Amino acid sequence: MNPPLVMTHTQSGMRQPTARMITVGALVINALVFVYDAFASGPNGLNLGHAIPALIVAAIVATRFRWVPALGALYSALMLLDGALFLTDMLIRPDTAGSFAFAAIFFASALVGMIAGVIATVQHYRAPRSRPFVDPPAPSWTYPALLGIIALTLGGILTTAIQARGISPGVSPDALATLPVLQARNDQFDQAEIKARVGETVALRLDNADSLNHYLDIDEFNVHALMPPGKSNVALFKPTEPGTYTFYCRPHADKAARTGMVGTLIVEP
Repeated sequence: MNPPLVMTHTQSGMRQPTARMITVGALVINALVFVYDAFASGPNGLNLGHAIPALIVAAIVATRFRWVPALGALYSALMLLDGALFLTDMLIRPDTAGSFAFAAIFFASALVGMIAGVIATVQHYRAPRSRPFVDPPAPSWTYPALLGIIALTLGGILTTAIQARGISPGVSPDALATLPVLQARNDQFDQAEIKARVGETVALRLDNADSLNHYLDIDEFNVHALMPPGKSNVALFKPTEPGTYTFYCRPHADKAARTGMVGTLIVEP
């Protein structure tokens, strides 16, 4: 009697994705998140500037060269480092319903892309050399491990979001209206110079007329205030030393070269 025919996933046309293709999928998802956010919040060249390179890297990783998964892992790691600057800000914006979804999908896809890219790179250089190169199947533990990582990432972000939104410092509209204003518009501050005195508390109303986050950063006085789109915030600080200092927006300025969103803070005795 002939043994029963057992059909594998590959034979039935239901081949599971390899680690390389998981990396490609994660990069594409990461890019689509930026594309959606770019058009959902109005045309946003910064988000499209993130999406286009991600799609290019995904296309390269989809080729059959042995080294390409390493490129996907590296790009995903860079996206994680870049996105870490904005994670807290996205989560504490209670007016933006999509902030949590954006942060969750962005970080989960970038993390999956980095880990799957590393797995695929190791596999590719351990696999026998052949022409054309054949992708080895992903290890059986890859899928539950990635799912577990995604679950932990989403749980951590959700916990952070709940805690951050539970803190809501209030400033009355009447008091806010009396404060001097520093506005961001068209990726520029509306003032090139701010004056203050040593020992006096400086209170600035920060208005942002653009569609993306800006910041007021003054490193010497530990000022790093978020300027959320279409909203007002308040920056409070007390200069302790006279002198001339630079205020800037860290994502949109080169402080050393004094280009982009930069200005001068003059502290008088």
